[in-house]
Amino acid sequence: MQYLVAFALLVALAAWMVGVYNQLAHLRGQVCSSWSQWLGATHRRNLCLKDYAAAFAAFFPQDAPAPLQLKRLAEDSEYAIALALEPRWGKVPGFMGGAEKVLRQAVAESVCTVEDTPRMRDHEHMQRLTSGVSAAMYQQDQLAALFNRAAREYNNALSVPSARLLAPVFGFARANTLD
Repeated sequence: MQYLVAFALLVALAAWMVGVYNQLAHLRGQVCSSWSQWLGATHRRNLCLKDYAAAFAAFFPQDAPAPLQLKRLAEDSEYAIALALEPRWGKVPGFMGGAEKVLRQAVAESVCTVEDTPRMRDHEHMQRLTSGVSAAMYQQDQLAALFNRAAREYNNALSVPSARLLAPVFGFARANTLD
């Protein structure tokens, strides 16, 4: 009889561990999926931004800093996402949140310049490119919010006592958000 009770407790323990593992694996999968979507949107944004920067540069002297900065920031962002095939887990330094903020600020300033300059505002191709960049940035914002929500849900699941006990055993670590 005591073997049966011990076996039942062992089965219950194993079921509990499998349940915790499955929940964390599912949530981690959602984080990875939303990260992949965000990377795709960022890549599309960078492609739009390269075309936009080239058209933007046509309205300035050869070595004007604003168009060069846009082009450089888009190239840097593309390089960063090529290296970031999965989200950052744990306390891994070097996350791209700061670089994205600088890029977004530069794009916002350039869009204001397009809107404030009559020659640029009346240029149909420039307006199409500006709309394309704005739409790509909006889509990227939406997917960043989706990723951040998935990462917060995953991180909240890691803070549950049973997950705090088992997560290190299974190799689960907190996900860094894009905030």
